[in-house]
Amino acid sequence: MRKLKKTPICLLALLLTACQAAEPPRDQFDQQLANKLPKASHETRQKVRELLRQTLANQVFIEGGSFIMGDWGAVGDDGVWRPYFPPTAEKNKAHKVTLSNYSLGKYKITWEEYDTFLLATGRPLIIRATTIGGKGSRTPIIIKEQDREPYEQDPSNSMYKENPADDRWQDAKDYCLWLAELTGLPFDLTTDAQYEYAARNRGLTTWLYPTHDGKPIANKSDPYADKVFETGRIGPVGTRLPANPLGIYDLAENTKEWVNDWFSPTYYSENDGIKDPQGPDNGSEKVVRSLGLGSLSFSFSRINAPEALEGGSLVTHGFRCAVNSPKPITLAIPE
Repeated sequence: MRKLKKTPICLLALLLTACQAAEPPRDQFDQQLANKLPKASHETRQKVRELLRQTLANQVFIEGGSFIMGDWGAVGDDGVWRPYFPPTAEKNKAHKVTLSNYSLGKYKITWEEYDTFLLATGRPLIIRATTIGGKGSRTPIIIKEQDREPYEQDPSNSMYKENPADDRWQDAKDYCLWLAELTGLPFDLTTDAQYEYAARNRGLTTWLYPTHDGKPIANKSDPYADKVFETGRIGPVGTRLPANPLGIYDLAENTKEWVNDWFSPTYYSENDGIKDPQGPDNGSEKVVRSLGLGSLSFSFSRINAPEALEGGSLVTHGFRCAVNSPKPITLAIPE
């Protein structure tokens, strides 16, 4: 008898799910999304539609040009040139770079956008955590995956939907290529050179820090100190510091950022005069930018990181996408 009483409820739930999944596309564009995203529900397709509309609207067109990338240094009162940060002067060796025009996202990718990508592509919504085993353990590093709900509403949670998302390098790459697949535009992760050029307000040598005004925010006397020092390590994108003159936010902080390039300590010194550099052809670590607001986090500063540390501990960072097109974006997503 209990089974018979539960059966109509189960059938009703199944019918409702089936009806939702079978809801027909609302127009031609929705049909195109349905064809490209067979795992996405009607509701998720509408979120993808809005994501694409906002993504295109938030791409900032940047005119390319030539600049001296890396630690360009300065001549002191004694007439001697010195790098700004000698410990990294060789790996960040100053070299001439020429960039073509491109567009760059004014914000880092948020958890709301990233969750929509995960839902639309059928990827799991999980929290990945690294735990260290006890002393003498033969498996000291354990990566645990825990299911989670999308679109976190709690602003105190690091995965709050308006905060910058963070994940492994390949996942970040996949997101940008997914945008390319849906729009037909050449989206990709930002290159190391594109990032620095934007962070320095089109490569200016007067822009020593990747902030809104090229100056560091190194102490609590700064008018923006409360925004970045009192509100935690991260916050909603575009809310901590003003945009730089190009209209781009959070290039200095609000989580580190993956870029597209493999890292090599000799790549800069071996590629003076290069156009549109893509980094080495291969490697074991990727370049990471957006290192913070301290007086030693310059606009040329970068570190290198693998996707996983020795032993398996995860490495995750934020990211943003660029469009490698010489012309401004004119594609419009239907309302």
